[in-house]
Amino acid sequence: MTTRPEMVSTASTQSLHDDPPSMPPSAPGSPLGFHIQSLPGSRPVSPSLEGMATPGSSRPPSPLLRAMNNLSMSRKGDDEAAGEEGSVDGGDGKSKERRPSVGESLSRKNSLKAPLPRRGSSPALAPFLAKYDEYTGDDGKKQKVCVIGSGSWGTALARLAAQNAAEREGFDDEVRFWVRQREIPGKGLLTDIINETHENARYLPEMKLPENLVAVPSLTEVVKGATLIVFCVPHQFLPPVIKELSKPGVLTKGARAISAIKGIEVDLKAHDIHTYPSIIERKLGLPCSALGGANIALEVANEEFCETTIGCPSPEDCALWEAVFSTKMFRVHGITDVAGVSLSGALKNVVALAAGFVDGLDMGGNTKSAVIRAGLLEMQAFTLEFFPSSSPETFSHHSAGVADLITTSFGGRNRKCAEAFVRSPEKSFEQLEEELLNGQRLQGVITSEEIFDFLQARNRLEGYPLFERVYHICKREMEPKALFDAL
Repeated sequence: MTTRPEMVSTASTQSLHDDPPSMPPSAPGSPLGFHIQSLPGSRPVSPSLEGMATPGSSRPPSPLLRAMNNLSMSRKGDDEAAGEEGSVDGGDGKSKERRPSVGESLSRKNSLKAPLPRRGSSPALAPFLAKYDEYTGDDGKKQKVCVIGSGSWGTALARLAAQNAAEREGFDDEVRFWVRQREIPGKGLLTDIINETHENARYLPEMKLPENLVAVPSLTEVVKGATLIVFCVPHQFLPPVIKELSKPGVLTKGARAISAIKGIEVDLKAHDIHTYPSIIERKLGLPCSALGGANIALEVANEEFCETTIGCPSPEDCALWEAVFSTKMFRVHGITDVAGVSLSGALKNVVALAAGFVDGLDMGGNTKSAVIRAGLLEMQAFTLEFFPSSSPETFSHHSAGVADLITTSFGGRNRKCAEAFVRSPEKSFEQLEEELLNGQRLQGVITSEEIFDFLQARNRLEGYPLFERVYHICKREMEPKALFDAL
């Protein structure tokens, strides 16, 4: 949660993250045996629109226009006649650089070795999906997986990881997950109950867990010897977790991490914004990937088919995390866009609030579709403006983008509470959280406040009309119908 500054900063709108973070190579002799290589980001915002003023105005075009231009230019590359690779004839006899197509761009970014078929995947992949060398574990070293978090989503991911660890070469059979210890009246300690019944009755009831999945109440014991660490705790618990893990000797040298945490952290003093993978990487020194997509925990646990996206700092990380999570019914697609996957997972909750407002107004599918369309463009535009090394295709082509947004806008607690907010004008979101969520905070409301404060400090509110109106509606400073002025 942030507090709006009394005075709006006139800080430049220059990108906060012009270059992707540099990843340190794995330490020699690390148990992972890979060299982590930083890869350049994908397309930046199109230079053809940078600084261009809209008619009758000296103000540059909104991020929405830049995002749409970026997408149109990516498609244009597919239709241009190719000369030599990477160039076309400019019409004046001179060779000009050719913009790669979506498939070419991802292929060049993600393929360091000749691709091999992926386990459990169909032989033909869509052109925007990259194939990676399958992790085989033939280097003789065992990967040990642990999961920090035991909510419904953390338990579902731990269940997948344990199933794969038991079946695949190169993994230690035992997978541990961190369960905050508590006494269940009349039954005993929660960790003992989980380990005896192989069921997390509190968060994922009536769903059997593999016997090689072990609940552990001690955070340091969970990560002991772990080479692959999955972070899946509510964002407010991350600071104390990081504090405990940052103590000397707690983490295994050369370990890697992946974050399934939704949300962002805004630093108004520095006019900066941070994703949770970047925080984990900076404070713990772990190369950190991001996982996001249209993934409802119960459906994943029930083994209903779904897709997820992992944004990774290198192709080797993509191969490893695919081996940890991918099954025939849980299809994992790896891309090298950590920031894009992270931002999408945070911003989609703001758009889901807007979708809930539409439901509360008893508007139909046409209206909700218009809100989702505008919301997707603002999600993409925000990410490209402040994290220009991200790829627009993360939002338009992958589960972490459009698919997750659709799922969240038609279901989930952000949409549900936003609908109730409109139907109960006498109640605040805080009251609805107590009534409908047992006091848990809505991530969309928190993120909406943080995004508003950040954009206000950067003097960029006019570029994101939907985000701005969602904030004011949440504060009851605007009527819900004001949302349509942003479309």
